Amino acid sequence: MTVPPSRTGADGLSMPWVEEFGGFFDDAALFPPGKAPMATAVARHWQHRDAWYAPVVGTFVCPDRRWDELIGRLDAEGPVLDLSLVVVDGAESLAAGLARAQAHPRVRLRAVELPVTGRVPGGLEVLLQTVAVAVPRTVTVYAEVGLGPGVHRALHAVAQAGFRVKFRTGGTRAEAFPDETQLAEGLACALRLGVPFKLTAGLHHAVRHTGSGTGFEHHGFLNVLAAVAAAHDGADKEDLASVLACREPESVARRCTPHQRAAARTWFTSFGTCSIDEPLADLSALRLLERD
Repeated sequence: MTVPPSRTGADGLSMPWVEEFGGFFDDAALFPPGKAPMATAVARHWQHRDAWYAPVVGTFVCPDRRWDELIGRLDAEGPVLDLSLVVVDGAESLAAGLARAQAHPRVRLRAVELPVTGRVPGGLEVLLQTVAVAVPRTVTVYAEVGLGPGVHRALHAVAQAGFRVKFRTGGTRAEAFPDETQLAEGLACALRLGVPFKLTAGLHHAVRHTGSGTGFEHHGFLNVLAAVAAAHDGADKEDLASVLACREPESVARRCTPHQRAAARTWFTSFGTCSIDEPLADLSALRLLERD
């Protein structure tokens, strides 16, 4: 399970919700729809890391193309940044991105996120083998694969490589949002193969909802946790889709116990969000995450 460096609060005391939500919110403030300027994103990340809810904050997610901007905002005497590096240009830019991130004294490379959607020269398996050789074992690799046709074959290849998978659950267009049947299929396949996963985009809130102003159908990250817990209890894909489709916050929260949510985090490691504040507010409103 991916967790932040510290699993306790600033006072050193253990908090009951850390096992459920520790390191759950990867800070993707640079990405749409938020698209925060680098200076704002980095400054706000340090504020999150100093806050009472710091244990739920995961890595800072940054595309390799913006590396120079990022290091320009890191204090030579400041804290070390836990980084998830999105390798935009695939294997061709992987080596350079790894070298830069590993050489910087104020950066701790936690993960590499590599898109492998679409046609891959030489085949997906060849790409994953190349990545396996290049990336140190201490760095987690997330291979992004598309939901829908071909997801089973892609996940088999990711499982064979020993990597984790990344599913995209939203974007700036309606077609970027998979429906509950597509997401249930991907989750069921990942769990069957024993592949941990992270999600990215569209998960602004805990529970499934229709986006205000856009009409986009957003998945809820708490729905996904509940679906993973249901899968462990023997639920089939139709049952998972039903859990993902539920729009009642209290009902979703009651679908699994804290222990079940903590167990589900073994598989649902984190999700990228351009706003830490929104998911935090939802968990607080449901009394699932409270300041001690």
